[in-house]
Amino acid sequence: MPKNKPKSNAASATNQLPNQLIIAHVFLLLYMMSCFIPLLNAMDYDAPQWLYVSLLNIVALIFIVKNNHFFQAFQLQKTAKLYLGLLAGFFTVGCLSMITAINASESLVHLSRFVNIIVAFFCVYTFVRKNPKAFFVFACKVSIVLVGFYGWRAVNYFYGNAALMRSLEFVNGLRSGFSNVNIYTAFIAVQLPLLIYGFIHFTKIWKYTSLLAIILGMMALFLVGSRSAMVSLSFMFLCILGFLLFGIIKKKNTASLKKETIILALTPLFVILMVVNVNKIEKGTMNSLDDMLNPKNIDFYKGKTIAENSAVKEGKIANNTITIQKKSNLSSGRFSLWALAIRNFKKSPILGVGYGNYKAVGKREHYQNFNNNKGAFANPRRAHNDFLEKLAETGIVGFLLYVSLFVFPLLWFFKLMRTETSYEMQWVYFAIFLVAASYTFDALLNFPLERPPIQFYFIFTVSLLIAFTRSKKSDQPATSNKKLPYALFGILFLFSVVSTASNYAILSAYQLQRNLRTDLMGKTLFSDKKLKNSFESVKKQWTNYPQLSYVGTVNNVFLANYAIKAKQYDEALKILNESKSYNVDALLVKSFKAEIFLNVKDNLDSAQYYSEQVFDIFPAFKTNYYMLKKIYAKRKDTASLLNAMHRYSKYNPRDINEWETKANTMYEFYKDSDLMLKVLDTGIAYNTYSKKLVDAKKEVMGKLKFKSYLSSKEVKEKHQEAYDLFVKQQYAQARVIFEKILETNPRDFLSVQNIGIIDLINKDYEAAIKNLSRVIKARAFVDGKAEYSRGYCYEQLGQLEKAKEDYRASRKKKYPQAMSLPPSKYEE
Repeated sequence: MPKNKPKSNAASATNQLPNQLIIAHVFLLLYMMSCFIPLLNAMDYDAPQWLYVSLLNIVALIFIVKNNHFFQAFQLQKTAKLYLGLLAGFFTVGCLSMITAINASESLVHLSRFVNIIVAFFCVYTFVRKNPKAFFVFACKVSIVLVGFYGWRAVNYFYGNAALMRSLEFVNGLRSGFSNVNIYTAFIAVQLPLLIYGFIHFTKIWKYTSLLAIILGMMALFLVGSRSAMVSLSFMFLCILGFLLFGIIKKKNTASLKKETIILALTPLFVILMVVNVNKIEKGTMNSLDDMLNPKNIDFYKGKTIAENSAVKEGKIANNTITIQKKSNLSSGRFSLWALAIRNFKKSPILGVGYGNYKAVGKREHYQNFNNNKGAFANPRRAHNDFLEKLAETGIVGFLLYVSLFVFPLLWFFKLMRTETSYEMQWVYFAIFLVAASYTFDALLNFPLERPPIQFYFIFTVSLLIAFTRSKKSDQPATSNKKLPYALFGILFLFSVVSTASNYAILSAYQLQRNLRTDLMGKTLFSDKKLKNSFESVKKQWTNYPQLSYVGTVNNVFLANYAIKAKQYDEALKILNESKSYNVDALLVKSFKAEIFLNVKDNLDSAQYYSEQVFDIFPAFKTNYYMLKKIYAKRKDTASLLNAMHRYSKYNPRDINEWETKANTMYEFYKDSDLMLKVLDTGIAYNTYSKKLVDAKKEVMGKLKFKSYLSSKEVKEKHQEAYDLFVKQQYAQARVIFEKILETNPRDFLSVQNIGIIDLINKDYEAAIKNLSRVIKARAFVDGKAEYSRGYCYEQLGQLEKAKEDYRASRKKKYPQAMSLPPSKYEE
């Protein structure tokens, strides 16, 4: 009986084989399905996706250890041990880099995610090594479905709105199911080699489904216009067509691939033809590839049409004598971020600035090159190059270990291709290589290391390469110590649990951030308008892990905002002061401190000090710039105000609205129409065909056609003429003269005020309020007449609170009629 017992166990193991492999396939499917994890009201998809992966890792580990007699998970060959050693080595260097980290909590956030990668690699490799070819084919079929589904999203969006112009706003309106289009397109591009393998080697329904998915996926890439994905797509198709030609020429038994080769060669041409003929910018003319890859905003296209029409009808109104040298888009994009990474590496070449700390480093040099048309605040949290980012974060040793994670699989691929005689198996290896190559191209231009749906495919390809090298060998390493597998399992399980706790805390923090951001959005901090959340309720939910927000700014700024709304200004300043070291620039910390000193403390010196610090580092940050303008206006510091305007427009020339404001302001100070036009022309030079700026120039030139701006003497004479008519109560005739003055001097606020008073006399109170408000907003006069007159209009309309406010403002300026008002007219 004892002799028969082992035979019984062997038979049992054989019977369990199909079930265990089926479950292993399910686990592989679940890893591939991370792309479907919903946002869960977080700031970004990465938080719920990493939590999902960490939970899946725990379940996979339990399954593996329960079936270790079948998987023999810890009986690893040398290549697998080497790769796990490289992963562990890079993780160790990442831990050591916390010694020099700017923000240790951010290191913990990203190290916990790298634990997910290590454990996921171990689990996926354990599964696929049992039958790598079967798992590869299974992954190909899953990818066909995934790419077909996500490709259809883009095709449905663009063709479903075929009549709409291909503007930047329209392209950005696509809801891809990912955080941004670069992640979406990388997810598609990294799977295309698997689909192409399916089209070449699958039969019947899977073959033609593969082709359909290839077409949908490629159409999505072109429709969205992701330039980074185009790099890997171009490389991929050149390699594939070359390898197909090699097979046809060198392998006699592959003549049947001629049809597939022709179809694949024609597919890009077919796709390009399809995408350039939808969402046409000019009716009757197909779009160019430049239109596809560099879409412009609606303001550009509308302005171009207006300018071209005006050139014919109105003497080339868009002609521009100003010439400027525009910076390349790359200079304010990836090149700037790469240079920032290299500078930080030089500061700390051994251990780096701390794993995951790129978002916390000082970015002065980058901000001098960064701008956007809205002047919005932005803190780049990634270098858009995983290699340079890890060089900056972990130093030279970490960088070499990270690069080795790509180099060794490449060497194993070459070895497999060299020893393999079957062309079909060479295609398997070649498809795996192209998946890894597509991931590598994206790693050179983006940050796939932080995105589970894309990161998985690199883990999977490395697992397959190691598994195929293992299948070539007959020797199977044995484990001498039976306790060792369980000790290793315990380590992986413990790290996975800690990673899960970290990922859950991050998800909770991101959910709270979204809740608070939504609550605060569009609200004025220094007002009595109520928020959904109170300061006390936010404090109860608050956690200081991680210390930086999703975008890399100090997380405590949210808490300080609620303290401000609760009018606990000293508490807000305390929170901000305690958080100023969480990242190097601390721009939002300083900006909010400036707002408190300006709006509450009435401390212009401190407000100016902090606002100028922010402006010095990030001059294109519009909210801070507006605050600084307000400070200079309060100080009546005209020179500093104009200097700030010049510096802002220099560093943020894409802000169209501010060019118009600047033109009006320059005329207000200098009364020089030529200078006003020069400012508008400069804005148009930076923002070619901007509709807003072309319209503004058209308005000024239209008035100049009537007559040059009147001299002071002529204005005075016309005002006297109108005044004489006014005294005779000939208001209509007086109004005509005031309007004539405004045709040539649109900012003659005395005429605007008098027209407003005529409206008041005619009991057209709403029109009067509109004109008088222009005068008050421009701060044209200090006598209080405009405020008194507008207050009277509000009183007649029954808007008593507004009337009282204006009467009080007029009384402060000692306007006689306001001073004689009874208290009931102005007291609260």
